[in-house]
Amino acid sequence: MNSFLNFCYQNYIIRDIDIIDTLFPYLQNQYSITGKYNSYVFLNEHKENFYDIKRIRDTHWKRVLQKCGFKYRPIYHTRHTFATVMLENGEDILWISNMLGHTDSTMTLSRYAKYIKRDEKKRAAFLEKSVALNSTETTPNNKKVG
Repeated sequence: MNSFLNFCYQNYIIRDIDIIDTLFPYLQNQYSITGKYNSYVFLNEHKENFYDIKRIRDTHWKRVLQKCGFKYRPIYHTRHTFATVMLENGEDILWISNMLGHTDSTMTLSRYAKYIKRDEKKRAAFLEKSVALNSTETTPNNKKVG
């Protein structure tokens, strides 16, 4: 992900958001349609910028959900879906926090930790190798370590 988007949110905070590589061709395709208007990538049916979320929600979002056969849910839920899918697939929590605009990973973990996969693998196994190499002690079973 070498591409990023400057994003201005509430109170004029500007931050960088990565553009996920697999989405880039779709954004380029959309821009090939709307770019000639010297505006944003996504425009309304009048080829103008969307000025507020209410218009998107009340027109396009509800229509898309209905066409897909889904019951209504707030458009805001897409960010929860993003975070959940990223965590379930092992993405770095700090990167996810940054993408969501959280100041640190505390907020992200408090909301999404339940979605982090917990494999049944043995934890801290690397320590056993390290201890075994540096020790002449015996284990509780009187087996020599090292």
